Amino acid sequence: MQKQQQESIQPLTKGEKTHLRLRAIAASEFALRGFHNTKVSDIVLASGLSQPTFYNYFESKEAAYEQLVGEFRRRLEALTKTLLIETSMSQQDLLESVGASFLKFLDFLAEDADLTQIGFFQPPGCTATKAGLASWIARNIAKEQAIGLFRADISSTQIGKCFVGMIDQMARDPMTPQERAAVARGCALLLCDGLWLRA
Repeated sequence: MQKQQQESIQPLTKGEKTHLRLRAIAASEFALRGFHNTKVSDIVLASGLSQPTFYNYFESKEAAYEQLVGEFRRRLEALTKTLLIETSMSQQDLLESVGASFLKFLDFLAEDADLTQIGFFQPPGCTATKAGLASWIARNIAKEQAIGLFRADISSTQIGKCFVGMIDQMARDPMTPQERAAVARGCALLLCDGLWLRA
């Protein structure tokens, strides 16, 4: 069965490889220069391809950027949907689940530094991405509040924004997988358990 699956995977065509190359170079140039300072000629020069080749795959610089950032947002939204907690659990299990959610976001943002830079940290794309993420998280939180997992006297919108703020600040520095796991646990403790010292 596995051999059949391997045989059914078609190698990429030359055009698909060129498209992937242009996307990667465009992401790199946008991350390095910012959207407004990047020109099609920068992408073309860095890729070693011609300007007509670029326009075979993208209508414009804006179209290339929107394709990259749009895909980044779709993947982030899909990830957020998978993190919805649908059943009651103990406080300790809930803390572990929130920590795992933070870690999945941090791991996602660490996957591709260039895409994360343009999709999550740099304008113009970052504002809409973070607003979207806050609303997707808030949607999950509202459902989790409805089944009694989280306190309902704080709005899900506020919690979603806090969650995004923590992710935004923690994901800015490069970290090893072990450091990301420790940071994710710390974020979960802070969000779920607060700053109070136990008496």
